[in-house]
Amino acid sequence: MQSEQHADHPETLEIINDLGLLCREQKRYEEAEKLLTEALNKRQATLGHDHPHTLESMHELAVLYKEKGDYDKAQLLLIQAIEGCRLKLGDTHPYTLESMNNLIELYESWGKPKKPKSGEQSCHKLKL
Repeated sequence: MQSEQHADHPETLEIINDLGLLCREQKRYEEAEKLLTEALNKRQATLGHDHPHTLESMHELAVLYKEKGDYDKAQLLLIQAIEGCRLKLGDTHPYTLESMNNLIELYESWGKPKKPKSGEQSCHKLKL
């Protein structure tokens, strides 16, 4: 059992996040959502909203929502992750590009109109 002292330790949060990813891969979506949400909330509280690990948790939870078909939640989190990654890591960082790619894939799955917003235009330009 986690002691109170270690519950919010970055390595503990990494394990929680990884367990959420494992559950997501196994299609155990309810458990995955609980774990990924916990990792995101605790990382936001301890590391800040723009820390790369927080942005990673945000991205992974968005991918879960995309897989579940909850496109509105996925879109919101992916846009937040992209904005945070662009500001903190830059436009060409792999985390930024991965989130942008997942937003494009989300729109393709969702059947969203192809009229891109300015951020989406940047996604397409950076992928080329």
